[in-house]
Amino acid sequence: MEPIRVLIVDDHPMVRRGLRNFLSSASDILVVGEAEDGATALRAATDLSPNVVLLDIRLTGPDGVAVAAQLRKSAPQVKIIILTAYDNDDYIQGALRAGAYAYLLKSSSGETVVEAIRQVHQGKRLLSPGLMDRVLEQFQDLAQIKVKSQSGLLEEEIKVLALIAQGATNEEIARAMYWGERTVRRKVDEIIVKLGVKNRAQAVAEAIKKGLI
Repeated sequence: MEPIRVLIVDDHPMVRRGLRNFLSSASDILVVGEAEDGATALRAATDLSPNVVLLDIRLTGPDGVAVAAQLRKSAPQVKIIILTAYDNDDYIQGALRAGAYAYLLKSSSGETVVEAIRQVHQGKRLLSPGLMDRVLEQFQDLAQIKVKSQSGLLEEEIKVLALIAQGATNEEIARAMYWGERTVRRKVDEIIVKLGVKNRAQAVAEAIKKGLI
């Protein structure tokens, strides 16, 4: 079986040397080259035909996200693993949008990096364990926002529904929302119409079913 061809891209010579030395111990991995900046990485990816690129996020010239995005267009068969010290949410999201198959922190063990290369080469996607929960939470938050926007309800109406679900009276809702009780009654009627239900209880049930509260 042909070894997995790996290109190492990092601006620190010691990091590149350490990765090369460790990866050389894996019989199914062949380090075909190194690059210290974004421009060199793009040329090397063309000249050396790697299967997997270990790519730092912070580079001189095009950064890791820009390099990943360019390789996605020019060499879509190449799998990208971001290997960085930065767990910044913007970097993570940018790298994944750019087409990276994995985002690993440099605190990961050498064995983890080797296994990630094997998994990514097979088309699997990975995140460092500590990052997985954060990405899932962000996904859930975005999904919740989408659901709310599609419901046709205003943010204040969703707050009213949440208060009703907690058993709040019109008077208590009025105090919480700084409204008069007449306004509360009108808002509740509007919510019932928007949700296509008959009463408060059904409105709460429908809101829970839709994931609004």
